[in-house]
Amino acid sequence: MKQVFLGIKRIFLAYLPWQSRRGKIVMAAAAGIMVLVLAAILLVRGQENVGAREAGAQIARLAQNIRNRYQTRPDYWGLSTAEVIRQKMNPLSMAVEDGRLKGYFGNEVQVGADAKGTAVMPTGRTFVIAYNGLNRRQCVALAANKADPAFWLGVEGMSIANDKAEQLFDWSTKELVLPTSAEQAKKYCQRDNNRVIFLFK
Repeated sequence: MKQVFLGIKRIFLAYLPWQSRRGKIVMAAAAGIMVLVLAAILLVRGQENVGAREAGAQIARLAQNIRNRYQTRPDYWGLSTAEVIRQKMNPLSMAVEDGRLKGYFGNEVQVGADAKGTAVMPTGRTFVIAYNGLNRRQCVALAANKADPAFWLGVEGMSIANDKAEQLFDWSTKELVLPTSAEQAKKYCQRDNNRVIFLFK
């Protein structure tokens, strides 16, 4: 956005004095372009926030469906993405395409012992829901999504992972505590291929 403003400023300076007819036309055109660019940026950001809220709601519903299915068992043994699909534990808002679970952003979602959807082993009392293939803005919006406080009671940790690193946010670290802020998430989300991984108990 900074580059847009600098470009418009250069146009203004190039066509001084503004009193000339040509200068006024250029000023009006530049102002119109600036308004359109700002509107587009705000619209995209607004859609990402809506998407993050919906993706967060999908995660909460999916986690609750899993807990309901396993409430009479001592652990989450056998839980995986394939088992979620087979038992139809996914919310109706999450599509299943070619045996893959799809999230709000059209990305693949994995469920299981880890972000790859490995089946939970016997005595496993935690499970993971991972949103994969997120771009930077989606990653930041989802990681910093302000979910209902009741949601966080069932979360042990959240990680932002990509090709560079994996950063855990939990309840015991002062600077990387849950729920995280957009400012903190921006430090760890890269341009693309991010995963936001929630660890549930």
